[in-house]
Amino acid sequence: MIGIYWQVNILIVLIELALALLLLRNYLGLKETRLGKKLFGVSLVFVGQSVLAIVFYVHWAEMGYGKAVAGPLLLLSLSGLIGVGLLYSVSRM
Repeated sequence: MIGIYWQVNILIVLIELALALLLLRNYLGLKETRLGKKLFGVSLVFVGQSVLAIVFYVHWAEMGYGKAVAGPLLLLSLSGLIGVGLLYSVSRM
């Protein structure tokens, strides 16, 4: 069974993944411009990072790592969510 800290981490990263996909969609139309290509590439990096984070979090939870590992990662997940959230809000301007 996956502990509550891991569940919260995975939920945060799922929200971050959804925002990164929306960010990707916002920059899809700008792929022809030089800046648009860079922004699209950064969005792809965030999508990949979110997917990898989920995979690792599930793996570590199944290995039995507890809140000693999941707790600090919770702060890291929150900072990633805030960063992608800010980028998404800027992309809508």
